[in-house]
Order: sequence, then C-alpha cells, then structure tokens
Amino acid sequence: MTITQFKAFLKRNIPQSVIIWITNVHESLYSKVVTIFEVSPRMVNSPPPPNTIPSELIDDFTMGGKVQVIYAYRDTRVVGEQRVAHITANDYKSAFHRLSRKTFFYYGKEVNAFYDCFEKYSFEGKTALIWGLVGCNCDAMSLWNKAEKVYIVDYNKPISDHPKVTVYNHEELEENQPKTDVAISYSSFEHDGFGRYGDPLNPFGDLEAMKQAHHYLKKDGILLYGVPLGQDCALWNDGRIYGKARLPLILKGWQLLDAYDIYPNNTADYPFDLPLGQCSQVLLVLKKIDTDFPSDDYLRGTERNGTERNNT
Repeated sequence: MTITQFKAFLKRNIPQSVIIWITNVHESLYSKVVTIFEVSPRMVNSPPPPNTIPSELIDDFTMGGKVQVIYAYRDTRVVGEQRVAHITANDYKSAFHRLSRKTFFYYGKEVNAFYDCFEKYSFEGKTALIWGLVGCNCDAMSLWNKAEKVYIVDYNKPISDHPKVTVYNHEELEENQPKTDVAISYSSFEHDGFGRYGDPLNPFGDLEAMKQAHHYLKKDGILLYGVPLGQDCALWNDGRIYGKARLPLILKGWQLLDAYDIYPNNTADYPFDLPLGQCSQVLLVLKKIDTDFPSDDYLRGTERNGTERNNT
C-alpha cells in the first residue's frame, strides 16, 4: 500500500470530523502507522469490529466527551484453534533460562519492572490467574516466581503444555470459579470491549474486567496490573490510555501498594502530562479490598476522584 492509497483508505473509512491524527505528516508516516493498521484477511467466526465507534456508544466510550478519540484500527481475531498461541515445554524451558539471566524481554525493557516487583512479591506456593495471553509471558514469569498453580483466561484460548497450567475461556472460568492468591493483567484489560480480539463491544468492558479480577481473587489477594497511562484517550479500536478521568474508576476496590516505573521522569504530573496518544506503562501492585467498591450503577456515574501514585 502506497502513501496515496493509505490516505485514501483513511478518507473512505474514518470521518475527518472525529479523527485526531498525527499532525506533522512526513515521509515516514506510512512506515510508522503500518503497524497500527493490523487488519487480518483471514475468515473468523465473530464479525469484524467497526472501524469507527458506533454513534449510540460514543458518549459512553468517551465518558461524555472527557476522553478524546484517536483512530488506530486493529483486527486480530483468530479462527478457532488455527491461530491460537501454543506454548510448548521448550518454550517454558527457554523462558525460565532467560528469566534467570534477566534476558527475557517479551515486554521490552518494561519487563524490568517485573524483576523488581518479584524481589518483594514472591508467588511461592501460591495460585495465580493470568488475564489475557497471546504468547509465553506472564504464565512463565509466574512459574519462574515459584507459583504452585497458574490459570490462564483469554477470549482466544491458548494451548499450554505445562503441567501446572490450566487454560480457560471466559465461559469455562465462570463455570469453574477458581479463587487465586495473585493475578496478573498486563497490557490486557485496556483492550476489553473494543472488539479487537473478537470480544463484544462494551464501553465498560475494562471496568467489568477489573470487577472480575476482584471477584476471582481470594481475600487480600494481589493483582499486578499494567495499562497505558497518560492523557485519557480511546484508541479505536485498539484500547484505552488511562488518565485522571478513567483511572480512578479502574482503581475502585483496590489499595495501591507499590508502583514500578522503569521510565525516567522529571515532572510532578508524569505520566498524565504526556502528549495525547503517548503513554507510559507502570506496573501497579494492587491489593483487593472490600471497601470503596460501588454497585454496578457506578459504571454510568459521574464521580471522579483523584488517586495518588507511588514511585519506587
């Protein structure tokens, strides 16, 4: 696809009145955005996600206009078992070796936040639930951190050959109701409700996912949680960036214990002062609490509380 063809695609598919796009167009535009438009040509069972937010859902996805929209369309649904991740015994063996040498870089340099976190928070003898998995990553890190049992849940159910790993789709999770000591959601819940992975469109998908994480943890359970932080933004249909409007809702029902940030920063308002569309991924350690967790009607509420962020 040439630059001209790409611009024509944007003009046909994305209304100019709602798009916030790269302002300084230059020669490398195509090479930068080609990874954003990750459209799969394969046939799938679920319908493709719409390339614009349905008009009847705009108000809820944008929190009444408090969240801006950038269009960054992706369609990464899979067909049955044809394209799902298959994590073999050799994959785990390789991952454990690299984790021990601190050369496991599935998340790039952000994995260093996990190394730091595991020095304080051991999974030894504990059960863990991994929310969302497209490759050998948080499951291997949990086992390497001495977890006794690991559950994985994903819309596109992966295959794991490790004897301590059980894999569920969401229906099987609800049927089996495992309760775990710890959980990990890293680069996962921000996508919920956007349709990219074949999940149903739901403006409150991320908030409902956090309520699920709360439900499946034991009393005082710990969630290692990572989502993009910056100015509030809906990247349609990739996911969300969380800022001062949305983040307080996400953290309802949780006590922030620690935050592991591997990016240097010099501002008091970092990362919420980053340019729109840019973000920083901070690993938050959250403890399940039973207070400050309102009923379902809060999903459409207007309460906006501030939240403190700790640096380590």
